[in-house]
Amino acid sequence: MATDGEAQVKEAKEFIEKQRVLEAGTKEFFKGDGPFTNGENLGLLDILTGATLGFYQVQEQVLGAKFLDPETTPFLFSWVTAINEHPVVKELSPPLDKLVGLLQLIKQKKPLPSTV
Repeated sequence: MATDGEAQVKEAKEFIEKQRVLEAGTKEFFKGDGPFTNGENLGLLDILTGATLGFYQVQEQVLGAKFLDPETTPFLFSWVTAINEHPVVKELSPPLDKLVGLLQLIKQKKPLPSTV
């Protein structure tokens, strides 16, 4: 992520445009009978999307930028929300506060503690 203001604005615009393309392209994979690509069950695309975008709240807290917006990409936002609310994902995901702390360490480029 860029540190200079002008570069950050440019990167943010590019990121939003890529999300719009992703949103438009992924709609065709949904059967329409549930919140996931396989209907009511998580599929491979759901898992990959959850791993990639599922922790957007952590990034938003640490970096202070909006990464997933329900108004800009409503389909993508609702899909990621459904993935995060799935019982298996909820059970296996680390607590948000621990992830925020980890990303803050990474952002500051400090060595990670051995307990992470």
